[in-house]
This record gives sequence, structure tokens and C-alpha cells, in this order.
Amino acid sequence: MPTAFQQELVTLAHRLADLCDLVASTLEEATRSVLESDHTLGGRAREQAAAVTSLGAACEDQACALLALHAPREAEVKAVVAAVHTAADLTRMGGLAREVAEARESVPPEVRPALGRLGDHAAATARALREVLVGGDGTGLGDAAALVGAAEREVREWADGREGLRGAGFAVELALLAAVYGRFAATAVRIGRRAAGFAPVGA
Repeated sequence: MPTAFQQELVTLAHRLADLCDLVASTLEEATRSVLESDHTLGGRAREQAAAVTSLGAACEDQACALLALHAPREAEVKAVVAAVHTAADLTRMGGLAREVAEARESVPPEVRPALGRLGDHAAATARALREVLVGGDGTGLGDAAALVGAAEREVREWADGREGLRGAGFAVELALLAAVYGRFAATAVRIGRRAAGFAPVGA
């Protein structure tokens, strides 16, 4: 029968899974704001990013309380430490989504489909990570990350090919925006690797 510590660890895993959902929806909202040049959507995405920060801090506090209120074994201590790092990394992913929302460059119509795919695939890494945190095998995470890499290259190639038309500054801004999505997905993959030692049995 699960101990009180193990039950609380399961609760924490689900709370981190909820954080993944919030991170994904924040990035989706931010992507729509950029594609549509909609400052209202951008404001909502920034509000969601702030909510990510708050929930991430609450998860870290909950993890630390587990150590303070129980006498966990070594393996359980490692699980809690992994949970703390996971909450911190998910908070950083929320910060990356906020960076997308703060982009000011208008995206040309011809590259919007590629950027939209990049946003969709990056958000999918966060949703796939959610499944890892509650006991999934992580297959979807690797697939989504691979699609992010392909879409990021597509956007970069489009920008590189138009430096002379819109100026180097525009190309750099678009390439930097694509790189933000790449870092978002890479962080999800890093969390997924760590989560193998965290996700509690029965989550």
C-alpha cells in the first residue's frame, strides 16, 4: 500500500502535469498573437506566463515540504529533487512563451504557415511531457521534438533566403524567434529524460 509520502508524490506529479498543460496553452496563445499581430492575445499570453511562474513556485514549495514533513529514503529524495528541477524548467518554458508573445516583428503571410507549425509542434512537446510525468513512455515527446527541429529549420531557411529583401535585421529577428521555440522543445526533452526517475508508479 502506498505510503503518505508516495501518495503526495503522485499528487505533485499531477500538479506538474497541469503545469505542462498551462505552459502549452501559453505558447499556443503567444503563437496566435504573433501570427495575427494581436496585442490583446499577447497580453493574455503574458498573463498566462505569470500564472505559470506562480504554479511553478507552488510546485517547488510542495516538493520542499515533502522533504520537511517526511523522512524519505534516498531514492525518494532523488525523486523530490527531480520534481524541483522539473518545476523550475517548466517555469523557464513559460518564460520562453512570454518571449514569443513579446515579439514585435510582423510575420509575413508566406511564412506564417511554417511558424504556425513550429508553434503547434513546440506546444505538443509540453503536452507529451505531461503524459511522461504521469507514467507515459515518452514516445510522443521525441516525435514532437523532431517535428520542431524540422519546422525551425524551415523558418530559418525562409528568413535566410530573404535577407536582401527585408534587411538583415528582419531575418535575424525571425531566426531568433524560431530559436525560442527550439529551446522550448529542448527543455521539454530534457525534463522528459529526468522524469524517468521521478514519475511515481501509480501516477
